[in-house]
Amino acid sequence: MSLRVELVDQSNWEDIINLTVDSNQVSFIESNACSIIESHYTAGWYPLGLYSEEALVGFAMYGCYENDSVWLDRFMIDERYQGQGFGHSFLVYLLEHLQTQFKIKKILLSFTPENTYARIFYERHGFFNTNEVDSKGELIFMYNCSEVYNVRY
Repeated sequence: MSLRVELVDQSNWEDIINLTVDSNQVSFIESNACSIIESHYTAGWYPLGLYSEEALVGFAMYGCYENDSVWLDRFMIDERYQGQGFGHSFLVYLLEHLQTQFKIKKILLSFTPENTYARIFYERHGFFNTNEVDSKGELIFMYNCSEVYNVRY
């Protein structure tokens, strides 16, 4: 599986805003269109299309670099590609990509407390609960970049 990321631009934005999650996941993540708009009006955010070979399979957005950390603020796999290992593969890819690009010590993300799948998924990939909550009431999890990556299944 050949993975790559591409910044959202005039050539792919329409395809990216048409990606969707399963209907029971819609309340857990902002729309890709909203995220792309946010990245245009808030400095320091990078929206990405997630590609396997030539297929667009997902979307991510990262940024807000500060204090040796960066946020992985959006991460979704299109419903047509869920359950095929793309979530795992792209999260590993993004963890490595962010550490290389920013030379950081921490990667932060947040999700709604009701999203138990996200909690299990991120914990398996080395994230842990900071016991903090963001302004939207979402749990903040952190990945410590100085530790060896270890997926627990």
